[in-house]
Amino acid sequence: MPPEALVPAHPGWRDAFEEAAADVYPSGAVVGATLMSPRAIGNNPSPFADTPVADTADPAPGLVGWPAYRAELASIASLAVPLSLSNLMGLVISLVAIGFVGRLGAFELSVVVTSTSIFNVSGLSVLTGFASAMETLTGQAYGAGHYSHVGVVLQRALLLTTLLTAALGVLWTGADRALIALGQDPDISRSARYYLLTSLGALWCQGVFENLKRYLMAQGVAAPVTAATLVGVVAAPAFNWLFIYRCDMRLLGAALAMDAVGLVMVATLAGAVVARDRRLAGTRRATWAGLSREALGGWGEYVRYALPSVLMICCEWWTFEAVILLSGLLPDPPTSLSAMGIAVDTSGAQFMLISGVGMALSSRCAIAAAIALNRERWARVFTDVPAVVAATVDLLLLVVATLPGDGTNATLQGLLRGAGRQEIGAVANICSYWGIGIPMAAFLGIKRNLGLRGLWWGLVIVNLLQGCVMLGIASTINLSEAADKAAARFEQRRSLTQAQGEEPLLAADRLEAGPAAGEV
Repeated sequence: MPPEALVPAHPGWRDAFEEAAADVYPSGAVVGATLMSPRAIGNNPSPFADTPVADTADPAPGLVGWPAYRAELASIASLAVPLSLSNLMGLVISLVAIGFVGRLGAFELSVVVTSTSIFNVSGLSVLTGFASAMETLTGQAYGAGHYSHVGVVLQRALLLTTLLTAALGVLWTGADRALIALGQDPDISRSARYYLLTSLGALWCQGVFENLKRYLMAQGVAAPVTAATLVGVVAAPAFNWLFIYRCDMRLLGAALAMDAVGLVMVATLAGAVVARDRRLAGTRRATWAGLSREALGGWGEYVRYALPSVLMICCEWWTFEAVILLSGLLPDPPTSLSAMGIAVDTSGAQFMLISGVGMALSSRCAIAAAIALNRERWARVFTDVPAVVAATVDLLLLVVATLPGDGTNATLQGLLRGAGRQEIGAVANICSYWGIGIPMAAFLGIKRNLGLRGLWWGLVIVNLLQGCVMLGIASTINLSEAADKAAARFEQRRSLTQAQGEEPLLAADRLEAGPAAGEV
């Protein structure tokens, strides 16, 4: 296949591939449950520079063949390196948190692993899925020149995030009863509920952070996200030491440290957003036109875009979290839960370190080999409990085997979201992860008495299978055609806006369904 067929001269390819490159492996935040998912694709010298790193225009106008191919690769590479660095900073925040908690003991570590599993399953994955709708809506609005609508979508997303967080807080009041009903240790379950309710502020901060991040990313601005994550890296050790040890709050202190780190990161990013919007006020590209009543409407359309993203993200996240909960059914739950939590966090670490698209296969192999050869040292980063260290060392050899499927999966799911085909990824994830992965993990780990290794073998198999499935799906997508449809939808919306006055941005999204009865 010629290079020009691989890189069509159309802005839709760049938009979709940018989203694919920016996708971050979700399970990296399992143990620390901190603000782990910032993506950074900027290379501006100043952390609050306004110069976009990408535009919707063709990065190599007039080039064809290998010159166009090289230009596109160079453009993608400029996104990949900062992305990996930002992911690494998010990982450091999580490692700091788990390192402080791990020194408290196996029980405390198992409580944090269990509670953050619920945090991710029922909270963070849902908010991240809803925020993912902004990736399609704000990106298309900005690319079509509807700049003020980007701010309207942000307001709508922030309102939904706040309401969802409140609803999840009510849900978490019964977390201990649900965990006990699932066979978890009663003492761990009750402590996990206490931890969850205390960390509700961190959940809201994470949701707001994701919304603000996507607001900036739609404009091609990423440096403030990286800067906010760096602030979190600096603040995390101080807050964890202060609340856990200096104030002697132990588990309560760990949850409060999460809240504090999240608040600092959101405040930093919000400050950058406000400063940028003020500088752009009155210009043609201003995306914030003040509070709008339009944000109170259009929720049905927003949810229609969000739900497939929620399903696609949750199916994968929940697989890893379900395996953590299954490990709580094994003998010695504190040790099993702690070791599995470290393994899942390590799996996320592998991906974050190589998530830049331009990194070579040799780098991936080197990272996996380094973890495998130094697995005891790696385990002791998290805890010094001998039983947990031994169980983790035994499991880490299998953890590196999940990398090929994980990397393929995460990147191609981002590609589907960029192309507006979230529903396909959602169906594929449901069938693979929950139709095959979880039953296989339970069968091998519990029924066949293979323990933690059996549970993880289920993840290895389903990740490889899902990677192949996603490759097949991605090969059928025409990204240029998808971009053309998006542009046509915005032209139709613009016509309706002119004819009907203040019309919500998404109210006219009927292009693919064809004209309604009586329409010409």
